[in-house]
Amino acid sequence: MDYGHSIDDWAEDTEDDFCDACDDWTADDGHGNCKACGIKYNTVDPFLTPHVAKAYSSTAPTVSATGDLYGRSSGFTWGSGGSWWNRGVGAMTSMWGASSHFDRADKEKRLVKHKAHLDSLCKVVDPTVKHVLNYATEKSYSNINRGLIYVDGTLLDRDDSKLDIVAGLAIHEKLHLVYSKPLLKLERVYAYDHKLRPPQEKLIHNIANILEDEFIESQLGKTHGGFTHYIAKVKEHYFDKHGSKMEKVNEFGDVINTLLALVRYPSALDEERKKRHANHIQFFARALVNSNNNRESMWEATVTIYEYMNQLAKDIAEKDAKDGPSPKEKAEAEMDRLMNDWDDKTKELLTESQLDDILDKLVQKATDDKKYEDRAGPMRTIMDGVESASTEMADYSADLDTISTDLEKAITELEDTMYSEEKWDTGRALGLKQGTKVTWRNQKSHTDAKYSYDNGVSRMKQSISQLKKRIQLYGNTQAYTIRNQPRGRLDKRMLHKIPLGRTDLFKNIIVDEDKPLDVCLLVDESGSMGSYKMQKARESAIAIREALKDNDKLNLWVYGHTADGYDWDGTGETNMSCYWSPTYKSDLKAMGAMRARSENRDGMAILASADRVKAESPSMGSNRLMIVISDGEPSAKNYRHFDGIAHTKKCVRHIEGQGWSVIQIGISGARESSMAQMFTNYVIVDDTEKLSTEVSKIIRKVIKV
Repeated sequence: MDYGHSIDDWAEDTEDDFCDACDDWTADDGHGNCKACGIKYNTVDPFLTPHVAKAYSSTAPTVSATGDLYGRSSGFTWGSGGSWWNRGVGAMTSMWGASSHFDRADKEKRLVKHKAHLDSLCKVVDPTVKHVLNYATEKSYSNINRGLIYVDGTLLDRDDSKLDIVAGLAIHEKLHLVYSKPLLKLERVYAYDHKLRPPQEKLIHNIANILEDEFIESQLGKTHGGFTHYIAKVKEHYFDKHGSKMEKVNEFGDVINTLLALVRYPSALDEERKKRHANHIQFFARALVNSNNNRESMWEATVTIYEYMNQLAKDIAEKDAKDGPSPKEKAEAEMDRLMNDWDDKTKELLTESQLDDILDKLVQKATDDKKYEDRAGPMRTIMDGVESASTEMADYSADLDTISTDLEKAITELEDTMYSEEKWDTGRALGLKQGTKVTWRNQKSHTDAKYSYDNGVSRMKQSISQLKKRIQLYGNTQAYTIRNQPRGRLDKRMLHKIPLGRTDLFKNIIVDEDKPLDVCLLVDESGSMGSYKMQKARESAIAIREALKDNDKLNLWVYGHTADGYDWDGTGETNMSCYWSPTYKSDLKAMGAMRARSENRDGMAILASADRVKAESPSMGSNRLMIVISDGEPSAKNYRHFDGIAHTKKCVRHIEGQGWSVIQIGISGARESSMAQMFTNYVIVDDTEKLSTEVSKIIRKVIKV
């Protein structure tokens, strides 16, 4: 990029100056005043303070053709943005497989998923600085002291087209947590030492925010250059959206906007604005040229520009006070407005004396306001309205929108279930081309579920007791002594036979220790399970958990599976529910929430279950048993009859090849012909009352107790 343009040439002074009073270009009278109206131009004494004098006297820096003085890349960001995750695909939306439109019912799922990704990006920025990321429900973007980050979830309300922007916002706010704490202290100390009034504190804070945003993003360019792609998206979005806010609000606000654009997005400075504020731009550039070198340089630039802008505000305020209306004139104007607003009937109720009293009170109010403004300082009136013009571009939180409380509640509830999604490719899904999206959530107990659980424990009490007695033998260390050996440990019981010349005086001890066993109980939660069959399946799961929970050698996973949506709103998904696992033991009665739901894509459920058990198993080299309880064949979108049976068979054979023992228990409605096509080992239980007994037999057979 060409950086051969002097800032003085880029923002060139014209022969005439812009007069805010005349709102036009006019000639100078030779004393810094407009030749037409005699009012002083907006200029500041270049030797006002040492900081201002130092900047004013320094060499003019060079800028690019677009006005960038920092040497940034396209989009005015620090770094190329050529990271591995966006190279060739262009954006995070491609990386995350985002679509252009979603159903309303899917919104909370998308927001939960994206929140996890956004959180991971923020962790990568700096894992040592802790943070909590949420979607905004109040007008706050970040809390540095508490480590809180809020992002605008409404940008993802209809689709994911602005996902890159939200990522950039999250990264930007994490940078504040990492770098901006010292700035807060510097502001407090400066305000105290210089006895700043509230409008002045607000001014230096706004200037510091503008420079700080650029400073922290420059640090990102050094540490995580690829992430600047998302920062560029944020800048593009906000400056394009708020370009109209560069319109002149008042003289002071106009200069603030020029400073903002020069620092953050210089291409927003059009030719007319460059000429109008040439002298300000030339000064700002000199003050800013080293502002991103380190914290000290950034703060020096902040103080320099603040002192300059503070004096400019005073000059404009004093001029406005001199030329502005008197308290009486303000009161009369307000009285005219009231008379125009009142209807004739209202006016008839007031006498001339009462109208005079109202006018006197308006005069008194205007006089009191004038006194307050004088006490508060001349900057107060200047600062009014400035933030509305510049803050929306300087501070992203000003444009922040909030999600509804209902959506927040839905997101929180879904997050509590540890909701996650997996996208399996065709190869990993063993040839399946559709329906390869797998969702997971931990199911929670509720009042009815707790009742169902307690009732199940009561009904299965005898089966639990019998199964527990047998299973508790598993994992016990068995020691066997083999005597009369020619070598080994000397057997004291054979010492009396030494005179007989016996040589088999030794013994060997063999320890037989069972290998750990991972048991995965996979329960069909399709609609056909109904209430009766689901009750028996649920009670069996409860009995197994109660029997296995105290044996350290046994690890249990209890999963439920449905398809095309937990609640009929997820076409093409395999929906997994976790009720119990070594990593989810916080809700003891979650299994009481098992119920018939939608459809069933058995093959994908088997693959997903085996994959998760492998990832979570605390034991190396353990035996693995999967018990599948279902009432029939697979049945889901594009997964019915022959297609579903063939794929389920392939999945069963695949995990058996990985060391799993897989057994299907077919309850009422299952057909042996279909079961035989899918499973190597299966059993039909016509009488569901015997289901727990059959499960006990299978476990005893596999673990040999």
